[in-house]
Amino acid sequence: MKTYIVLDESGAMHLKNERYFVIAGFMTRELHKVTSAHKKIEEIVKQRKNIPLNQKIELKSSKINDSQQALFLNEIYGISEVVPIAIVIDKDNLSKFEASENVAYNFFVKNLLKYLFQCNIPILQTNHIELRVDNRNTSVKTLKDLEAFLQWEFELMDLEVEVKYLDSKDNRDVQMADYIANLVWKKYNCPKEDLSRRVSQYYRTYISKFPFKLFENNPTLKQLKQKSNEEKVEKSEELVVNS
Repeated sequence: MKTYIVLDESGAMHLKNERYFVIAGFMTRELHKVTSAHKKIEEIVKQRKNIPLNQKIELKSSKINDSQQALFLNEIYGISEVVPIAIVIDKDNLSKFEASENVAYNFFVKNLLKYLFQCNIPILQTNHIELRVDNRNTSVKTLKDLEAFLQWEFELMDLEVEVKYLDSKDNRDVQMADYIANLVWKKYNCPKEDLSRRVSQYYRTYISKFPFKLFENNPTLKQLKQKSNEEKVEKSEELVVNS
């Protein structure tokens, strides 16, 4: 049986005014339940925003308020066959991580999948994964690379990985992934605007953190501590020399 993994990203690797970059979405085998849930809430939000129901419009997370976004989120989190997922990247602790955004994206998606397999989630007891990704930030090179990269990584698991790049304007499931990615992004980058407080089942989200050992460490404090230790060593050496 095929497992669908739908992902979107929130933030950007190159922006310096935000600490965390997020790739997030959900896993399911019942994709039709997600699209039906989106259609249901879309009608409610359109009525609240006085948008004609027959007008085609993408209600991106950046175009709706937290209350409206919470409607979508609580609807998808309420589907038992859906597993919300995310990987949060602490950019302040990536000083030695030098890679292009394309390579970095592939690497983070791979790490998210490896983390999820380690969690022994029943929905991942499958031999076929269809990864559905928003194509708006994707270069032609990435379109070719990600599927081959993941197939090579998971070849020993006898796992077929298929990657589909979709326009979010025409795919309700990708729009739902956008809401989850923005939800997680806000939780880490804007704690005062913590949208997760409006989502009763936010705890169901499987979140991988990268880099795991340094995640949320304060690089400045770390550098100060290292400098202090170096100064102590220098003073000890001076005492030995002058004694």
